[in-house]
Amino acid sequence: MRVLVVNWAWPSHFMPLVPVLSALRAAGADVRVASQPMLQRVVTDAGLVFVPAGDDVDHSALRARTAEAAPRATEIWQVDERTRMTQVFAVFAERARLMLDDTVDYAQRWQPDLVFYEPTSFAGPLVAGLLGVPAIRHIHGVDMTYRAREATPELVAPLAEQLGIPLPDLLGTRTVDPCPPALQIPTETTSTTVRYIPYNGPAVIPAWLAEPPTVPRICLTWGTTVTAQGGEFLLPEVLAALDGLELDVVVTVRAAEIEHLGPLPSNVRAVSGLALHLLVPSCALVIHQGGFGTMLTSVDAGVPQLLLPQFPHHMLPAEQLRGTGAAAVLPVADFDRGVVRELVLRLVGDCPERVATAELRAELRAQPTPAQVAPELLNLGKGTP
Repeated sequence: MRVLVVNWAWPSHFMPLVPVLSALRAAGADVRVASQPMLQRVVTDAGLVFVPAGDDVDHSALRARTAEAAPRATEIWQVDERTRMTQVFAVFAERARLMLDDTVDYAQRWQPDLVFYEPTSFAGPLVAGLLGVPAIRHIHGVDMTYRAREATPELVAPLAEQLGIPLPDLLGTRTVDPCPPALQIPTETTSTTVRYIPYNGPAVIPAWLAEPPTVPRICLTWGTTVTAQGGEFLLPEVLAALDGLELDVVVTVRAAEIEHLGPLPSNVRAVSGLALHLLVPSCALVIHQGGFGTMLTSVDAGVPQLLLPQFPHHMLPAEQLRGTGAAAVLPVADFDRGVVRELVLRLVGDCPERVATAELRAELRAQPTPAQVAPELLNLGKGTP
């Protein structure tokens, strides 16, 4: 069984797929990942085969070119949802265009039985439609691509025309969904639920993490996408809100962003490259902007969250998580140091969010493992596992 994975080059969009892809490989499938060169190391570190497809591009510059008239983070809330989704997903359609030719050439030579793709890599369903094989969409959390289903067809239709095929269903033949049902939005897709297994790439446990904290530990983390898309780097403001509290604070950011944190108090540690699933279980609270990887890793560890969403595509999952009772949400437009301080003091204790998180964690861990769903997924192919 041959499985071609299509994934544009952004590590946080690829890593959620790794547990299921590894299970497919362990079940006997030949799994190969088509992407731009900058993802090569991330793919091979996961023990998978890399296939180059397209050239590397500057994602921020590409986004600027595809949405020159798009409002910035503070203004995008003022337009209707379809316009917002069109602006957000236009860059993904352009990503598909840039990697489509190489992906098609390789797929036609290799002849995969299945095409597996992350939800914004639209070259995946296009190639599957061209070859006449099933397209399996692996989402990251709350199904944002489903929410954008009215906006994406017109963005991708020119690429289907280029291939000479009808526009395929961009939601795929099957959706692999790692999101606990209580957190997911209602959809009309055919889905296979799977247990979320945190994967952050190669991981090493630092010596300091082996010792349990003597006061409540908080993880502050900020995704690379936010600042790249013109969002605010709020971690210095959050640290100011926590000043003087008896907390063990760990800030996880890119190495280049550590210097922007300013002088750090003795109870604050800034780290880069630490696998989140190693840190979060020792924490009493996680504060972040609303990325799916951080959200589900925190749920898996049973840790409440404080979300500070900046963009509309962060607000939907934030509201879904708040709806389960497992998190507090403070949109950036309403950011206030005093409010943050009060929320943190409440959330590190015996709060209702901690009870709700435990219930959500139990639901997440009750879902079938990647090894359990692998045979079902492989059986969708034109061959046999």
